[in-house]
Amino acid sequence: MTRRSIAHRLVNAGGEAAVVLSLYLMYSAARVFVQGGETSAVEHSFALVSFERTIGLFHEVSLQRLVDRAPWFADTMNWYYQWAYLPILIGSAAIMYARDRALYRRYRNALFASAAIGVLIFAMLPVAPPRMLPEYGFVDAIGKNVTRSALRNEFAAVPSFHVGFTLLAGMGVAHAFRFRPWALTFGVLAPTLMLVSVVATGNHFFIDVIAGCAVVGSMWTVWVRWLPSRAPAPLLRPAASPSR
Repeated sequence: MTRRSIAHRLVNAGGEAAVVLSLYLMYSAARVFVQGGETSAVEHSFALVSFERTIGLFHEVSLQRLVDRAPWFADTMNWYYQWAYLPILIGSAAIMYARDRALYRRYRNALFASAAIGVLIFAMLPVAPPRMLPEYGFVDAIGKNVTRSALRNEFAAVPSFHVGFTLLAGMGVAHAFRFRPWALTFGVLAPTLMLVSVVATGNHFFIDVIAGCAVVGSMWTVWVRWLPSRAPAPLLRPAASPSR
């Protein structure tokens, strides 16, 4: 590989990184911009708890208490929620980009299409996280030790993209490596641990997680499964080399 080709690849990778960073900053800013009011967000959370009780899904407090029985595991889940999310997304994107650039683009498009849908939901349906409902027994496991930034939407609980995006990243790595056992294990383990962490820290309900996975799953179906199969076949194929 020549220096020129190496430089060309580095320029392409840098340009892609700049585009992704710009889109992520736009998404983060949009989340803050559409933040709803606390009163309506808490009311929506009460309604969500009522719905989960109706369908037998309201077990978040039980999971929090179960995790708290093992302090080392609770600390691990707190750390995982705060520090593993972005490294998983960035690392998975880099692996996919290096492994299969076309596949990477499809997963990237699915992620940001999901983010756009999420911003609309955040604007129309602000929902307070469980940690803001101590009357049900929820505990803010992270807030005891961390000062939360004002540059975030506190009422963007639905959908949970901590889990949804981690699931998409895991699927992408598994897909890029043709679902080899180790890659598939990562694809399952990373979002599973994220699910436990978002509930154990009091940041999401189970319904939030289901909603996040539903949004991501629908965009995965469109960008990864459906659109590639709809791509038109080339009109002209290279002519076969004449035999000698």
